[in-house]
Amino acid sequence: MSKLDFGCGQTKEPGYVGMDIYPGSGVDVIHDFDVFPYPFADDSFDAIVSKSSLEHVDDVVKTVVELYRILKPGGILEVWVPHYSGPDAYRDPTHKTFFAYTTFDRFTGETSYETPHSGMFTMVQRTFGLPTRGNPLKALPKIFANRFPELYEQVLCWMMPSKTMYYKLRANKPRLGIATGTGGAQAGEQPAP
Repeated sequence: MSKLDFGCGQTKEPGYVGMDIYPGSGVDVIHDFDVFPYPFADDSFDAIVSKSSLEHVDDVVKTVVELYRILKPGGILEVWVPHYSGPDAYRDPTHKTFFAYTTFDRFTGETSYETPHSGMFTMVQRTFGLPTRGNPLKALPKIFANRFPELYEQVLCWMMPSKTMYYKLRANKPRLGIATGTGGAQAGEQPAP
């Protein structure tokens, strides 16, 4: 099983290929995330994890499309990113994007409008990452937020901020892969039906 840790930094997941823009002890592949295509063939990985990386890229849509390209059919993409209500989202001047509960709906087709990327992924799981350390009562807002995400984001998120969002997505693609004729889809291309 081949797995990629996208933006691994110094804390690469065991058993994963580590990719980052800077060299480090856990980095196997050094590559600028904003330069496409990535140095992997179509359908290379069974799983990709991205922990605190997508908020740093110039174009989230192109990046997710590229991660889709290198995932095998049925491959899993797990993403941890800052929720827009969390103070950490604004503390780091290199953060370019903040995320909401519905951010990845663009790629799953769970929106009221079609995009060229609708249906690329199926949402397996998504949760607000409200801190719960030390006090079990802090788990209650997380339970509420995940049960009523729209109400939470419209009314309560500024009173009880969520530090992170977690998404787990499954790649919907033909078992034979994406035929591009170039050895790799260019970021932003429409996925094969």
